[in-house]
Amino acid sequence: MPIEIYRWEALDAGTRQRLLMRARADLQQVLPDVKAILEDVRRRGDAAVVDYLRRFDGIDWPPERWRVSPEAMAAAWKELAPEVREALHREAEAVRRFHEAQRERPIWLMEMAPGVIAGQIVRPLDSAGLYIPGGRAVYPTIVHALGIPASVAGVRRIVACTPPAGRHPAVLAAAHAAGVTDFFLVGGVAAIAAMAYGTETIPRVDKIVGPGNLYVLAAKALVMGEVAIDMLAGPTEVIVLADETARPDWVAAELLAQAEHDPHTSCLLVTPVEALAHAVRREIERQGSRLPRWAIARQALETYGGLIVTADMETAIEVCNAYAPEHLAIYTRDPWAILPAIRHAGSVFLGPWSAVAAGDYATGTNNTLPTGGWARAASSISVDTFVKKIEVEALTEEGLRHLAPVITTLAEVEGLHAHAASIRIRLPDLPASSATV
Repeated sequence: MPIEIYRWEALDAGTRQRLLMRARADLQQVLPDVKAILEDVRRRGDAAVVDYLRRFDGIDWPPERWRVSPEAMAAAWKELAPEVREALHREAEAVRRFHEAQRERPIWLMEMAPGVIAGQIVRPLDSAGLYIPGGRAVYPTIVHALGIPASVAGVRRIVACTPPAGRHPAVLAAAHAAGVTDFFLVGGVAAIAAMAYGTETIPRVDKIVGPGNLYVLAAKALVMGEVAIDMLAGPTEVIVLADETARPDWVAAELLAQAEHDPHTSCLLVTPVEALAHAVRREIERQGSRLPRWAIARQALETYGGLIVTADMETAIEVCNAYAPEHLAIYTRDPWAILPAIRHAGSVFLGPWSAVAAGDYATGTNNTLPTGGWARAASSISVDTFVKKIEVEALTEEGLRHLAPVITTLAEVEGLHAHAASIRIRLPDLPASSATV
């Protein structure tokens, strides 16, 4: 079945909603199993992790085999072909440069009133846990996307976990470049549990970040509160917003590039030009049949893809904002003119030369982005993911006296009389308040 063409204005509300919902992971179906594993690892530590490695990965490793030493990570560079080393080095440098620009002032202060100073200090987390998927492929770029911002932020202990099958020289080399301090060949729910609770071998961390499968997402959701998490990032997604200037073969190639990730990937073209939609559909069939991962891409396109035709560009933009895609590629005559109208997206790619793969591998921007509609409220992984901001106040007697009427009045309105008393004990000559609600 070819990818569908939809005329937006002719769709009923249910079909529109289905197109906008994409492959939302149903965490409820796996929560009982995930909860049992989390509790087992919390209770038994390393012994439980050994059992789950045997059960899910088919390996019987004692804890001392889980760790990859810093020396082994550094040595992994030598196992790579020269062109792979060069590509990884350039990508890591770009990611570091981009994230260095995100660093904020370590402290700022302002005078709110005479004798009243308020401000903020920025401090890195003590530790962070990176979950690196390792199922259908290996992902050294995700190691960079998670580890380098943590390193730039100043996190002292950066723990990474990946399934044993994800062990690859490129992943280990990327971990070395990213500043990972502790690397373990443990994956799935057991890895999330170990980083959340700590075991005899794997240390507890303050925050867990990184994408994963349905079970990993459920585990992150359940440990939230024990530790902080970044977001519940699900299958990748892309929208291409295009007009009559777009090349159908380039649009098709962009959709296929994301569709090959996973059968649950969401890939949409949104355009006011119906002829373009038909041409893109023909190109998808022509190009896709030549791809090694065509079976995966075709399933994604037929199940969660679509070519949406709107009455005009304004409606097309609103469809994109309603979807809030992880990746938004704008292939129009003047993409910069459209950018101010974009309210919700994880990352925006302006113009036909701005391939999404460039952001995945080379521009330095982060490729771990909000999916599943999270782009309405969440941002990509960044240096901010790995810092906390602490407020600072400093008052003199003059400053406290200046603010005292506000403090005591509002404290007594709220019925918190000890708050007001903490001010009056310092300023015994303060007039009594007559505040009433």
